[in-house]
Amino acid sequence: MQHDYPVIIVGGGPVGMVAAAELGLRNIPCLLLEQGDGTNNHPRANVVSPRSMEHFRRWGIDEQVIAAGLPVDYPTDIVFTTRMTGKEILRFAFPSIARARNADADLLAQYPEIAHSPYFKTAVGQNHIEPVLRRFLQGLPSVQMRFGARVEAVAQQADGATLTLADGSQLRARYVLACDGAKSTLRHLLDIPMDGKSSLGQNVGVYIRAPDLLKRSGKGGCILYWTLAPDCTGVFIAIDGREHYTMQRHILGEEELEKFDARAAVRRAIGDDVDFEIITIQPWVPRQLVAQRYRDGNVFLLGDAAHLLSPTGGFGMNTGIGDAVDIGWKLAGVLQGWADAAILDSYEIERRPIAWRNAVEATDNRSSLHASAELPAEIEDDTPRGEALRAELAEKLKLQRKHFAAVGIHLGYRYEDSPICIPDGTPAPPDDPQKYLPVARPGSRAPHCWLGQGQTRDKSILDLFGHGFTLLRLGDASPDVAGFQRAAEQRGMPLAVQHVTDVEAARLYGAALVLVRPDGHVAWRGDAIPADPLGIIDRARGAGAQPISRVA
Repeated sequence: MQHDYPVIIVGGGPVGMVAAAELGLRNIPCLLLEQGDGTNNHPRANVVSPRSMEHFRRWGIDEQVIAAGLPVDYPTDIVFTTRMTGKEILRFAFPSIARARNADADLLAQYPEIAHSPYFKTAVGQNHIEPVLRRFLQGLPSVQMRFGARVEAVAQQADGATLTLADGSQLRARYVLACDGAKSTLRHLLDIPMDGKSSLGQNVGVYIRAPDLLKRSGKGGCILYWTLAPDCTGVFIAIDGREHYTMQRHILGEEELEKFDARAAVRRAIGDDVDFEIITIQPWVPRQLVAQRYRDGNVFLLGDAAHLLSPTGGFGMNTGIGDAVDIGWKLAGVLQGWADAAILDSYEIERRPIAWRNAVEATDNRSSLHASAELPAEIEDDTPRGEALRAELAEKLKLQRKHFAAVGIHLGYRYEDSPICIPDGTPAPPDDPQKYLPVARPGSRAPHCWLGQGQTRDKSILDLFGHGFTLLRLGDASPDVAGFQRAAEQRGMPLAVQHVTDVEAARLYGAALVLVRPDGHVAWRGDAIPADPLGIIDRARGAGAQPISRVA
């Protein structure tokens, strides 16, 4: 079958655009179809994880993403309060981007997670991320975007898939990426069930403009303001650090959605005569669902089409970005001819367990937070009884720090059973959502460290990784790698060799040689050239002797 495009991406949100970028950066022609007009007036997701920022750094747009969000000197605190203008109950203090970038020893001791990535907390509304990604795609000649294009049918062939659009036209592709969101048309057309919890409650997001709220609240700059008076439990999310917020009402109680009065709810949560205007209202349902399979023939599910997570923790969009990065380089390898087609089965094997892991943690965050918030009416009283109740609640809420400091979730995920990573026999470190142990064990993210004398903090070892494989030679006496280079050249696999003499990097990576995949995960490491370097190369490109089997 003749294909109109090697890859068609259905869905033009952040995940679809990341997938298009990963392909476009490798000169793979692709078409991105978006049924809307490309505008998004509601923030939805608002946290970009350190790992996602590392991918944007590889593309060279990290500073653009940061500039689209909260000001770099804006604190990233989390505050619990009775109402926005009410009594503060508890605060988790976190440094601004600017302060984290210039962290001294004292700050690193207080927030050790700052040392694990060039990025700490980046708060950007999804409606502000999308224009940055769209502009980036416009600069990639091999990427085309089409808006107002709704897919209504899919038919699969042995060597591709045909999409039928609402206008009756058809498009043919070798591969299709379904990035079409929680209500994924393609997932339904392919009859792919989802496992888990279909509903964790009813929620409403209200996007508002309130120019005086930051000043009138008296709480200072925060990313999240949790309101915990009995009639207004929810959270205000700072979108621009000046006047825009979303109020997420997590507990509607006995109210029915159709009777929900957004203006009255915002007024109760603010708790004072602060002017505001409502921009958009978006009902939504938190879920814990993961698709039973991520692939159907030549169609792959990504992002919300593959998994639905509660937003508690900010894992959803970032998990989808990880999906797009993973499948992007593998598809490019197959289409360019250097990767075996079997490598595509590793996408589900690697990414589906991560979705379950993140979904369970997000649900636990939500459940534990709601369990902590038993709110007697006297909690607002300016009395000894009210003060005691607030102090008691603050002690319970201290357990919620894990909700806002999940460095282990963002950086510690690894591909334990991946058929394209070669185990080195070392034990797996604990998988703790709040703790991250930097290690270059195969399957793990290649850890960050700053290079250069004086720790100038301007060049990370991550900057040595490009869009192909990277072989790190670590230390002054690292082995000759000509055999590896010949093996990669024989298979046509893109491989760059980087010699790193930094002592800390050699200690951190724990081997003289480390093979890093295009997505920044370690494929193999060792202290000597293997007897069969071609075997290592073949395994990493999906053509090794180890069979690739699908996860149950």
